[in-house]
Amino acid sequence: MHKTPVETTAKELEHIIETHLDAKKKLNYAIKIVGHPGIGKSSIVKQTAEKKNFYFIDTRLAFKENIDLGGYPVPDHNDKKMIYFRPKFIPPETVPTGYNGIVWFLDEANRAHPTVIQTLFQIITESRCGEHLLPEKTTIILAGNLGEGDMTTITDFEDAALDGRLAIFHLKPSAANWLSWAVENKIHPAIIEYITLFPERLWSETEINPNPRAWHQVSNALIYACGLDTKKDLENALKSEKGLLIEKIISSLAGQSAADDFVKEILSPRQISTEDILLGNSQKKESFKQNKISSEDILWAISGAITNLKSEASALMGELDKDSLKKLYNVLSFIALSRADSRVAFFQILLRECGLLTKIPKALEFAESDEEKESIKDKFSDIFDGE
Repeated sequence: MHKTPVETTAKELEHIIETHLDAKKKLNYAIKIVGHPGIGKSSIVKQTAEKKNFYFIDTRLAFKENIDLGGYPVPDHNDKKMIYFRPKFIPPETVPTGYNGIVWFLDEANRAHPTVIQTLFQIITESRCGEHLLPEKTTIILAGNLGEGDMTTITDFEDAALDGRLAIFHLKPSAANWLSWAVENKIHPAIIEYITLFPERLWSETEINPNPRAWHQVSNALIYACGLDTKKDLENALKSEKGLLIEKIISSLAGQSAADDFVKEILSPRQISTEDILLGNSQKKESFKQNKISSEDILWAISGAITNLKSEASALMGELDKDSLKKLYNVLSFIALSRADSRVAFFQILLRECGLLTKIPKALEFAESDEEKESIKDKFSDIFDGE
């Protein structure tokens, strides 16, 4: 039997790795990170290692064979024996001067050859790679893609003894965390604004695109290849004869669906966003009441808000904090304004996707008045009666 990975956000995973490094090799397990391609697994490990002043080594196991790890045999003519030269890509014999230790990041473990998987057992349990001992202050961190969306072959750790020596975490991107990183790293302002308005578009749990890496690539393409530094520059370029070429570049990186929606939001912004729903924008709510917002835009925004709630509920193990409960209330208040058929559909999706039925009473405490609370409850009374 295999362990079930524990879901974590980028910030949580960073803290977990930091505490692991602080333990100074007194822990008898290694960390393994799983997740979809392009969500930042290697970046988090590298940045955390650098923060803790650990020498970082990144090895892609998909390109290695067992003999690569153990070292090539070379004859010792004097002793009549075979010796194995230390591979250059594994940790050196001692920690480099000025560093607190070594982080050996073994990426793409899911695509490693079965014989390499067996060598991993030796690396983790004996701090040895073939004939070569690893420095005492060497921390092993593994990673692998889930593979379903990118058509990669998955190699499971069939050895229960090895599985038992791993703390396994499933990294799921958080739009809030990514946006903080994006601002610090000067990601294109149009992308930052887009993900702020529609956080559910940062990544897809069912498809390889979009993902955080892809949006970073789009940003680089727009700024460095196309010379478009601002949202206005991008808007003007999309309206020009170069527009189709730029759209094709974005599509090649972020995927057709994400690219189409991103471009549409720049050229013809939606009347309401996911952020408006989650924050309970009173002006948008009033416009909704007066039928001034298109049904398509409402459908998109509420669906996005539900996706966002699902992500937060999953990260919080179903125990919503104050901010998430307020978001749940805001979503309910917008759903309550929908037509009866849409209201039932949205509410059922909310319950099915997020499993937050028991959290609704607490969420309704954020209503501005008892009258408003009762009004929202009345809109869902027929649904509750049918449960």
